[in-house]
Amino acid sequence: MIEARGRRRALARAYNLFSFLYGRAAAGLEREGVNRGLQRAAVEPGERVLEVAVGTGLVHKRLARRLGRSGLLVGVDLAPRMLAVTRRQVPEGRLARADALRLPFADASFDLLWASYLLDLIPAEEMTPLLREFRRVLRAPSTTLGTGGGRLVLVNFSKNGGPNAGSPESGERLTGWERAYRVTPTVLVPYLFGGCRPVLAEPFVRAAGFAEVEREFVSGGLDSEIITARK
Repeated sequence: MIEARGRRRALARAYNLFSFLYGRAAAGLEREGVNRGLQRAAVEPGERVLEVAVGTGLVHKRLARRLGRSGLLVGVDLAPRMLAVTRRQVPEGRLARADALRLPFADASFDLLWASYLLDLIPAEEMTPLLREFRRVLRAPSTTLGTGGGRLVLVNFSKNGGPNAGSPESGERLTGWERAYRVTPTVLVPYLFGGCRPVLAEPFVRAAGFAEVEREFVSGGLDSEIITARK
């Protein structure tokens, strides 16, 4: 856990340094994945939405427009300078510095949780605990009201994979990026790779207890997966 916390602190320091240029650099690469993710999210006015890892606020601004004044939009990030940039993008937003593994919200607080290009920064051993924390803050399904559980939308740097992709028995080949990531000292990963590598998150989403899990792969810009699920 100490190593994991040190890794998260290193990521926060790196993204503080990147904050002044991250938005411009990432916007083009992430456009296809984000656009498709927002389509799948189908945000409705009046919903309660949490964005984890707001970055420089480009998606946060779009979520705010879709929610309108009747909705509640909350955003968290570990890097203070990223939050400062987002505050300029969405001055009326509710933003807080928080660790995604320990979200400062009550159970069942949100209708939708959005996280884009976060899981590709997270070590495999932390993915299931992280996703369980995401599930905790989403609303529960109601048989009385006839409503489904809260929705999860993830957009991740990824690669195309078969039905068993991401599982130990899949026998999939590593990409050159993944091989370089694995041999790079941990302290340098945030600065050389932005901390990210392609991930296949669907098995972790299922392991965290989510239902109605669907995955879509999008190529163009940064190869990405869009995963949707319900609590």
